[in-house]
Amino acid sequence: MASIAHWTRQINTNLLNDPIVAEAFDPRSIEDHCRQAGHCWRQSFWSPSVTLLTFLVQVLNPSKTLRVAVAQLITHLAARGVRDLPSADPTTYCQARKRLPGEAVSRVMLMLADTLRRQVGAGHRWLRRQVWIVDATTASMPDTPELQQAFPQPSAQKPGCGFPVAKILAVFCWATGAIHEAAIDSNRPHDLPLFRRIWNIFSPGDVVLADRAYCAFVDVARLLARGVHCVLRQHQRRCMDFRQGRRLGPDDRLVTWRRPDQWLASFGVSREAFDALPATLTLRMIRITGATKGFRSRTLVVVTTLIDPVEVPAEDVRHLYRDRWTAELNFRSLKIPLKMDVLRGQSVDVVRKEILMHLIAYNLIRQAMWKAARAHAKDLHRLSFTGTMQRLHHMLPLLMFHAGRGVLEGRLRRSFLACVAGDELPVRPDRGEPRRRKRRPKEYSLLQKPRQWYHSKVDHDAR
Repeated sequence: MASIAHWTRQINTNLLNDPIVAEAFDPRSIEDHCRQAGHCWRQSFWSPSVTLLTFLVQVLNPSKTLRVAVAQLITHLAARGVRDLPSADPTTYCQARKRLPGEAVSRVMLMLADTLRRQVGAGHRWLRRQVWIVDATTASMPDTPELQQAFPQPSAQKPGCGFPVAKILAVFCWATGAIHEAAIDSNRPHDLPLFRRIWNIFSPGDVVLADRAYCAFVDVARLLARGVHCVLRQHQRRCMDFRQGRRLGPDDRLVTWRRPDQWLASFGVSREAFDALPATLTLRMIRITGATKGFRSRTLVVVTTLIDPVEVPAEDVRHLYRDRWTAELNFRSLKIPLKMDVLRGQSVDVVRKEILMHLIAYNLIRQAMWKAARAHAKDLHRLSFTGTMQRLHHMLPLLMFHAGRGVLEGRLRRSFLACVAGDELPVRPDRGEPRRRKRRPKEYSLLQKPRQWYHSKVDHDAR
């Protein structure tokens, strides 16, 4: 039986020496995060850092099973010549994953994003301002009673015929695409309550870029009081009359919004805080015409608190709002290549950690893309996320295997970054594709009643 010191030495030497892994999965920092979360653990092979690293391997693997993650870890240790290997039974890893505090996983995600932001620096900003793109998406999960209670299925689905659905609101960095904050809840509440949870990430001078779901007087006023500006698509219920207000330029007007007459609990503020808000807001309304073929709306109206037309030209605002669509592309990268659209956890705590681990893997891929773009003078937004993910999935075990082997390790890392930098997406501006599927699914009828009803019907027919 190998000693704990033996396992610690093997893991630190063979798994955590590679810089790509060590920056995010340093055992000391992970253990500090766990202690701050009040987590205590006994000394064993499945320490918090090893559990988190195995969780990453599981998320990056297409099959996403516990068995494959443990097998890949053992294979790597065996290839390094380790004799006293842990058991291949994934039960112990499953239990260690349950014990891992979600707060520690969240801090690792934030640490990765902050590291990337420091590497990028202030040179990659929009008009010298930090821009945050805010949007929300959903993910389904197994149909268990515990998950149904925490993440109820959509009301349009019949009981027993649907799946629990979680809503995930993410804050993306405009410059790097990394996720810096996330809020997880059921699909029932609106996006705005989740949005209000993550305001701590915004600093004075920052710009929030979002769609019309976030265009509310109370939230715009509260963010402006913090010195945070907004660029939002105007809500469909608000007046879009460009004959009113003061003209700043073509399709560019200063308008006045009035505070709602009555306080509502859905505003997310107390009645006293609502009364303290300004009675009016002076905002800028900019019209975007000539939308690309394939877009649902031909004309868009954007409102912003950046009202100086000299400091912030209208054309720059139009181009910035076009970049809001990158949030949809980033969510697609999470849900399709990384396969976060259908989660595998059976409990609420594991589901939340599974979502956070997907965000960690996403940020790790974004960090690799940034390093490749910087090393080879490429445009970060032209590099392929899917290609980087696939290369990282296959190259990461080799990089860890050859960690500390000097020339060979450096050659592998340079080759990895060169391959990522060489996988550029073609320039396809304003490309329109039909939202249609060519491959037909199997012609099975839909599940219209709970599965138990069909089981009882089969038993009755058999008798």
